[in-house]
Amino acid sequence: METAIANATDIKATPGAEMISGGQIVAKMLKQEGIRHIFTISGGHIVDIYNGCIDEGIEIIDVRHEQVAAHAADAYARITGLGCAVVTAGPGTTDAVTGMANAFRAESPMLLIGGNSPLKQYRMGGLQELRHTEMMTPISKFASLVMTTDRVAEMMGIAFREMYNGAPGPGFLEIPHDIMDGKVEAPKVRYPKNFRVRGAEAGPPDFLGDPHIVDEVADLLARAERPVALFGTQARTCRAHDSIDRFARHFNLPIYVNGAARGTLGRSHSHGFMQSRKTAFDNADVILLAGTPLDFRMGYGRRLNPKAKIVIMDMDYRNVGNNRDFDFGLVGNLRTIVNAMCEASSGDTANKHDPFLRMLREDEERS
Repeated sequence: METAIANATDIKATPGAEMISGGQIVAKMLKQEGIRHIFTISGGHIVDIYNGCIDEGIEIIDVRHEQVAAHAADAYARITGLGCAVVTAGPGTTDAVTGMANAFRAESPMLLIGGNSPLKQYRMGGLQELRHTEMMTPISKFASLVMTTDRVAEMMGIAFREMYNGAPGPGFLEIPHDIMDGKVEAPKVRYPKNFRVRGAEAGPPDFLGDPHIVDEVADLLARAERPVALFGTQARTCRAHDSIDRFARHFNLPIYVNGAARGTLGRSHSHGFMQSRKTAFDNADVILLAGTPLDFRMGYGRRLNPKAKIVIMDMDYRNVGNNRDFDFGLVGNLRTIVNAMCEASSGDTANKHDPFLRMLREDEERS
């Protein structure tokens, strides 16, 4: 293994050159991405990250169990747009599995960094040695072993890029002890900067989907008698609150929410509904589903009116058409798409959707 992968500490350094460790590189990349806190519980495999965080002014939140670290990083990610947990090898990383799985299902961009025994001791029975990457692959958007110290920053850039590709999600990096503590010449380290496409205000980038389909759906909503829309977690991911408010009023249609989209419209909003969802879906002639999978909560798409036109919009192409065929499908930023629909159509100028809204409001009052 040593002949195949030379550790950074084995590379002859220039005499007098400033050196930097893998843990310090990790901290610099975290700071560059805007991380101000990490959630962790101390372990020998990951101590060097702490040194780097102290140098970079990143606060170390010491918890009592790795489960807490992972769930806290997930929550931090949902609020700020990126969270990070750092856990030690073996049981430290396996304890974080549930937090990673939760973040994966919630489309939460948290980075989990796990230590491991030295790469030089691969399959020799090192302290708490496990193949963490294989465990994390099914419950993350990206999982990888970091094999050399000089590639730590590059691998973090790859992880961040994959975590934000389409719908966001968690990433995992396994950094062995000798890679973490290994040192390279500081001036030679390349820190990726413009390595992923970013949107305004730290949100996802604007991407529209097919503009012709956007126009068709806008026209369909305006002409429908009983249109209804359901927005899921990606409404929050896309910072689409104001756009959904505009969309609801423009097309004069009822809005339902689930997941992290709860709170998108206030309780007293004229177009915000909750208890009447079944009535709406049973009677709608157009159903728009945005940023929510057709999973168990939606009866896998089987509870929708079979006569209704189905429109599915999502940041992840894998959710468009899963469990239920659609009439119109769009992959893109929900905020961008609904704003474009408002521009493409004059909306419900005749208020012909009012009878449907009244029916649903009466149904809610009876609930």
